Amino acid sequence: MHRSNRPRAIAAPIALLTLLAGAAHADTITFNFAQVGNSFSAFTSGDDPIVGKEITSARIYLDVESFAGSDAANFWTDITLPIDPFDGNTNFIGLLGDDLGWSGSGTFHYFLETTELNGHFVAARWGGETPGFDFDGTILDGSRIEIDYVPTPGVSATLALGGIAGAFRRRR
Repeated sequence: MHRSNRPRAIAAPIALLTLLAGAAHADTITFNFAQVGNSFSAFTSGDDPIVGKEITSARIYLDVESFAGSDAANFWTDITLPIDPFDGNTNFIGLLGDDLGWSGSGTFHYFLETTELNGHFVAARWGGETPGFDFDGTILDGSRIEIDYVPTPGVSATLALGGIAGAFRRRR
């Protein structure tokens, strides 16, 4: 009796498309910097929907105005995020005006797209500060940290892998 390969030929591409569609879907969460002269502390609880989600990339946008007579080289801000980072990555961002090449007064911009924050969101206390010692200025609107994440383990990916495995199993 001859069996057709047609079901496998149809199932494999459908499973692959499901896998790719699940992997391509990412959500974004935004974190803000503390304003100059301020700090904050926050807590992400275990029932927060982001806990357990896998981080795939991040973008840091920082726009600072150094007022007349102030030196942007003296600006600094930091934030520790509720992340369990993958090996070699971090959950901490520390930005110093001097390290960014900023000097004098005016408006300064910093942007970074990175995978150095990749890991998983966890239930944890987190926070940040921008002390303002020897600096007179402000963090401008639009400054933020955007973190892209996906569910883990990916339900769509698990279903798709099961479909691929099923498509290629031998029938007797």
